[in-house]
Amino acid sequence: MTRPALATAAATLLVSACALLTSACSAPGADHGFTPGGGAKAPAAAAGATTGVTGDDTADGTGDGVVTAAPGLRVEIEWPGGLDPVRSAVVKAFADDFAAQWRAVGTSGADRSYTKGLHPESSAYRDADKWVHGFLKDGRSARGVAKIYSMTVPAIMGRGAEANACVDLTGVRLTDEEGTPLAAQPGWVKRPRAVFLQNAGLRRGDDGAWRIAMYHHADYPDERAKECIR
Repeated sequence: MTRPALATAAATLLVSACALLTSACSAPGADHGFTPGGGAKAPAAAAGATTGVTGDDTADGTGDGVVTAAPGLRVEIEWPGGLDPVRSAVVKAFADDFAAQWRAVGTSGADRSYTKGLHPESSAYRDADKWVHGFLKDGRSARGVAKIYSMTVPAIMGRGAEANACVDLTGVRLTDEEGTPLAAQPGWVKRPRAVFLQNAGLRRGDDGAWRIAMYHHADYPDERAKECIR
């Protein structure tokens, strides 16, 4: 069983995912920064930014948020501040799908809302579906805490966008369907593999919604993954 939505991990993360979606992907004033170790807590989001996560229990989309994916399983999100509304929507789509995939795992496949955040004809859709069904086939679930932080939008133009985020799965434990932790835990919930940089390419549909079309990642000891370590 592989980690979430990473079955097609790319060795060429430096190739912009956004560039594969549109003919041009850089825009004046684009956020190209990445803060090592998450940096200082981001300032409050700009007025009018549309962030937040469906099912968010504690947050309004600025600062930190907690999503209950299932009993005993939650996702902690550190929202970036100061984003314009378009970048806020991209970040929201990224975090929404991350949480929704864990919700599918925690509910033994009963909640399939993660499919709404994925482009239906994309590699991301196939990868996520394969990952969720891998849990179901093996009679597995999860408990604990999955974290996503240091989210940025390096490039955006037209209907294409690229988003990055640090992921920390050290607080997740695989269980059986009754919630009993497995004696042998996979390597991807243990350091150093459990902390990595995830990159997504997104497309905006005719309905205005951003959906993920592809995932790439950088694992330790890649320098990009090292920057996610706190």
